[in-house]
Amino acid sequence: MTRFFVLLPFLMAFSAARPANAQPVGDAAARASVLATDDSRIRARAEGDVTALSRIYADDYSLITAEGEVRSKAVQLNELKSGELHFAPLRPLEREVRLYGPTALVISRDPAGIVRNGQQIGGDLRMTRLYVWRQGRWQLVSAQATRVVPSTPVAKTTNAR
Repeated sequence: MTRFFVLLPFLMAFSAARPANAQPVGDAAARASVLATDDSRIRARAEGDVTALSRIYADDYSLITAEGEVRSKAVQLNELKSGELHFAPLRPLEREVRLYGPTALVISRDPAGIVRNGQQIGGDLRMTRLYVWRQGRWQLVSAQATRVVPSTPVAKTTNAR
C-alpha cells in the first residue's frame, strides 16, 4: 500500500502530460488558438505567403465566394503565386468563434480588399470559416463569403380610404 502512495504522484504527473500536438484545453485557450490561426491566415494572404497558407488550408479546403463560385486550395494558392490574386491587409469588424469539440466555426464581418485579375472583387463580406483540429493544429477546411448589401429604407405607405 505504501508503494502505491509513493508512485501515485508520478502516475498523476505522467498521465497529466499532454502530447505537443494535443488540442488546447478549455474554451478560452481553444478560442485563442483558433483566432491566432485565423490571424495568421489574414497576414499570410496579405503578404502572399503561399507556404503559410498551404499549412493553414487543409488539403480538402474549399471556398465558396460571394459570387457562388467554388474554389479549391490549389486554385487559390496558384492564383496567389502567379500574382493574379491579391489581398489587402484587413481587420475583421466582427469575429466570433464557436467550438464544437475538434471543430471551430468562425463567423466574421470583413471589409475585404480582394483583387483578382485586376478586378476588385472584395467589399463588405460576412464570412463563415470552418476549422478542424488535425495533425496538431487548426486547419481551415471550408469558407463561405456573403456580400453585405446596404439595406434600402422601406417606403412608408398610407392606407387611404
